[in-house]
Amino acid sequence: MIGALASATLIVAGSLVVGQAILALSGRPDPSWLSGPLGLALLLITAAIVVGVDRSAPAVAITVGLIVAAATVALLLRWRKGRGRAVTTPVPALIAAALAATFAAIPFIAAGNVGILGVGLVNDDMASHLLLTDWIREGFRPEPVLVDQGYPLGPHALVAGLGDLLGSSSVDVFAGLTLAIPALTALVAYSVLDGLRTAPRVSASALVALPYLAAAYLAQEAFKEPIVALFLLAFTLLVPTVRGWRDAVSLGILAAGTVYVYSFPGLAWLGGVAVAWALIELVRARRWAPFAAAAGNPGPTSSRRAVLGAVGAGVVVLAALALPELDRLRDFVDFRALHPDRANEGGLGNLPGQIPPLEALGIWPTSDFRRSAAASSVPVVVFYAGALFALFAFAVALPRWLRRHGLAVPAALATAVLLYLAALAFGTVYTSAKALAIAAPLITLIILGGLLAAGEPERERRGAPAPLAALAAAFATAAAFSSFLILRQAPVGPEAHANELAEIRPLVEGEKLLFLGRDNFILHELRGSKPFTHVRNFYDPYFVEPNFELERAGSKFDFDAVAASTLARFPYVLTTRASYASGPPPGYEPVAETESYLLWERGGRGEARRPGETDEEPGRVGGCSGRAERVASFAAEPVVAAPTDWSAATIEGGEEAVLEVELTPGAWDLSLEYDSTRPVSLTAPGFEATLPGNLDYRGTAPFWSAGTIQVAEPGTIPITASVERPPPAGRLLGADSVAHLGALAATAARPHRIDARCRGYVDWYEQR
Repeated sequence: MIGALASATLIVAGSLVVGQAILALSGRPDPSWLSGPLGLALLLITAAIVVGVDRSAPAVAITVGLIVAAATVALLLRWRKGRGRAVTTPVPALIAAALAATFAAIPFIAAGNVGILGVGLVNDDMASHLLLTDWIREGFRPEPVLVDQGYPLGPHALVAGLGDLLGSSSVDVFAGLTLAIPALTALVAYSVLDGLRTAPRVSASALVALPYLAAAYLAQEAFKEPIVALFLLAFTLLVPTVRGWRDAVSLGILAAGTVYVYSFPGLAWLGGVAVAWALIELVRARRWAPFAAAAGNPGPTSSRRAVLGAVGAGVVVLAALALPELDRLRDFVDFRALHPDRANEGGLGNLPGQIPPLEALGIWPTSDFRRSAAASSVPVVVFYAGALFALFAFAVALPRWLRRHGLAVPAALATAVLLYLAALAFGTVYTSAKALAIAAPLITLIILGGLLAAGEPERERRGAPAPLAALAAAFATAAAFSSFLILRQAPVGPEAHANELAEIRPLVEGEKLLFLGRDNFILHELRGSKPFTHVRNFYDPYFVEPNFELERAGSKFDFDAVAASTLARFPYVLTTRASYASGPPPGYEPVAETESYLLWERGGRGEARRPGETDEEPGRVGGCSGRAERVASFAAEPVVAAPTDWSAATIEGGEEAVLEVELTPGAWDLSLEYDSTRPVSLTAPGFEATLPGNLDYRGTAPFWSAGTIQVAEPGTIPITASVERPPPAGRLLGADSVAHLGALAATAARPHRIDARCRGYVDWYEQR
């Protein structure tokens, strides 16, 4: 946790210092919490440009460090000369930021460790983000495919530099970024919600940083949309203050920062706000021009010139900073997630359909944002009652917001709504969901800011009228509870399998291997090698066809899952240690073994062989379909219990599931299909085994070794499964562990028989 906290602190502090220096150089010497997103934008731009010139994490760390140091010195010198004033009461704002960051840290607190968010059950985008970041840090080959596709690398470059500076893992630094984004957003919201009493202002600012959909995206470590929402809010608040070209420098930096986070699509939000504000100003100018002329005022001509100059300056700054990214922007045009006809290529399937737009209102009481109201265990009426309540609160708050804060934020929200409708019509479920996530903080800001505003300056000390304050408190409570639900149950990736693969990685670096498993993170965990799979993983460029002679070949994860000719292409094969699997051909020897995996190396040319089975099982009785020269048979036919044989296929902490298996005397190796947020224990008379937490993939996945049980007498053996409960902090928060149990197989713990007779349970054979 120390690496995550240190990273978050450095990101927030560095962004504030650099952003304030930019504002000071732009003629705004007074401190402003808008400096946070502005500084973060420049740090992301700098990190990405450095990586484009010299792919080196130390170079990023040095360059970013020099910028922060220079900004610090510049601010100290200016304030020493009296060209600015200190923030009078920074403590409440910092409390709001700390509160938002603590709220965002709930998944880590509940799990008791820092890990990858959203693994297996929600979203595995972090597999690609970590691969890109560690490619920058380690310089391995081959480079990730997303690099050639023009994927924006600003966050990855900054995380790589910070990781190198702190000596922390990329997982920890990304966790720090996940905490820093809501902290910076809360500071911006605090600057907007002036005129409120301290306690409501602090609470509202923290909630604006983590409305339901923002929490949902951060809970799966989808950091891009929250960063764009942060930049959009800062851009929206700065646009009305532009009076000349110096003011527009900040706008250009924010726009360029969006490019390095979200590529060119990010400009749609900021550009939409600029256009909306220009239209607002045009209407205002036409409405008041006759009165200004009658009074001898030349009208809006001078301000119009200033605004045009500001627009030109902003565009120049954007173009200059984005120029190094130009080639990558062109490459990103063909990115498949942007095209509806290609959206499902590569297994993109974390969103089964359009998410309800009502989720953007902030009240949606379920821990899974992808789930419709009808699919939840909560009554449907609760969802729609909450949404109607939020709509009512918004309708009451909007006119009060307009009177107090003006049109800027509603104009940004209108832009986001238009972009959401465009995504519905021309985009994918992913682009429309992203639009809702970016709009969510704006909606929450308008609701809380409008309801809590006193309305008249002389009433500020007394706060909002009691009915409106009660309405705001009710909305805030329901919205905070919805966000809490999704953060409390956010899956945090277990570390066991990743640590085991880290032991294997040096042995296969630079090599081609066949991975007979299911893990969307395998490309990152074995980075520097080429791990091919017979079931396509997320963004995995290395793929071989399964053995189509078998039925359901994609459900099989052993040596027979691919044809012998395909197997012969690989010097290394990585499998799980499960005994319920087809064994290796002659010539393969294990060269590395961990608790969960076996790495096999081919010592010779490899033998052509035919599988005895016809489907995903490792063999079958009488499996020779022709005259056999050599046959490998299991010592006894495995005993397999189906997932439905468990008394409960899904268990939570404190619960147990029981399965009864008929076994004969002897030693039996157990193999289990499962996924779980925490370790799973199997117990039986005289037997106990613990399997590590496993969120590699939820769905059709391989069997895992589950220990060896000794049976003294024939009969029914009851096997009990349970999942470890969360740590005390997680239990206090109401979080729970979850395990999904699949089939359990018992395989006689004796070597295969190899002879010329086709007898027993045949694994494979060679034809004459």
